[in-house]
Amino acid sequence: MCIEMVRREVLKALLLSASGLVLPVSFLHADAAAQVTNMRLWTGPEHTRIVFDLDKKIHYSLQQFSQPDRVVVEMRDVSWALDSALLKVEDAVVGGVRLDNSTTGLVRLEFALKIPAIPNAFLLRSIGGRPPRLVIELQRKEGMEEENPALASLVAQNRRRDPVIVIDPGHGGEDPGAIGSGGTYEKTVTLEVAHRLVKELDAAGCKAYLTRTDDYFVPLRKRVAIARRYSADLFVSLHADAFRIPSARGASVYCLSERGRAETDRSLQVLVERENAADLIGGVDLGQVVDPELRDILVDLSQRDARNRAMAYGSSLLVALKKVPSLRIHFRGVKQAGFAVLKAPDVPSVLVEMAFLSNRDEEMQLRKQDYQEALARALASGTQAFFHSASMA
Repeated sequence: MCIEMVRREVLKALLLSASGLVLPVSFLHADAAAQVTNMRLWTGPEHTRIVFDLDKKIHYSLQQFSQPDRVVVEMRDVSWALDSALLKVEDAVVGGVRLDNSTTGLVRLEFALKIPAIPNAFLLRSIGGRPPRLVIELQRKEGMEEENPALASLVAQNRRRDPVIVIDPGHGGEDPGAIGSGGTYEKTVTLEVAHRLVKELDAAGCKAYLTRTDDYFVPLRKRVAIARRYSADLFVSLHADAFRIPSARGASVYCLSERGRAETDRSLQVLVERENAADLIGGVDLGQVVDPELRDILVDLSQRDARNRAMAYGSSLLVALKKVPSLRIHFRGVKQAGFAVLKAPDVPSVLVEMAFLSNRDEEMQLRKQDYQEALARALASGTQAFFHSASMA
């Protein structure tokens, strides 16, 4: 009886529609098209990433053409109502964008390419309050090699050189990291302090390199690979913490725990989960991050040595950070946790949480140029002290 009543109501609604009356909203939106709510482009040194924010998952296709080089993306059952100004994008790879949405429910975008590139596309599910996204990556062909043979040769020839430190500004591009109540992005302050730290270390006779030099995303495993590519003596990843309690404050230093397991501290586990989720937010599935060679005894011994040196390096950094005026230390000693970005088996690696962006005072402090310079000087001083103590050992 209930099914029959529903059937009659549907037929009644269809008849009313045919008579020129308006259908109920519930009928009008039963199969509403997906909405493209935003479009943006990120430029990295090896790839360009175009991101479309959606209100739900869609069907899409990706094609590549030559003469001229171009990539075509088609989205089906989609409506496009964005400002045409968003299509005026251009970078080292993309020379322009053409939109064709003349067919109802079909959006066709053609990206003209300036240089040869390998296209890739994938959908990201909604995560961390962020909407579903369609991501188009254009990988420059000259940047496809994971290892740069010329660079590797140069590093090998120059092994007896000044200490090499790889600095990793946390997050970037699609992944903003923590966001302070005043709107400060973690990815912004980590990059600013990292640039200042490079200058301090270079002035001190070290060779410092960055895993990213601008606002773009680098997968966590790629950051580790960069450290190994440069035959780094040390790797330091810069971050800014966040916590549900606004009063939490202070800097902390972490290194990798035994077998990558985090200590039994719920707040620390939350921090590790958030930092390790960066690849999911940025669009790369971490998969099995732990290197399989760790099962091999020789690599295990290498990592033990690297971890011991990382603990010593972390302690040296804490001593230097304690001297920064108005900076508080959150944990007195070096904490150990399973951060994916610390898992280079042969490079002593530490992660520095410089402050809590969830703390209003520390957020404002971390935005100041003089405070960033003080942090950079302290980190450089702690690094120099570590190398000095290692040479005297």
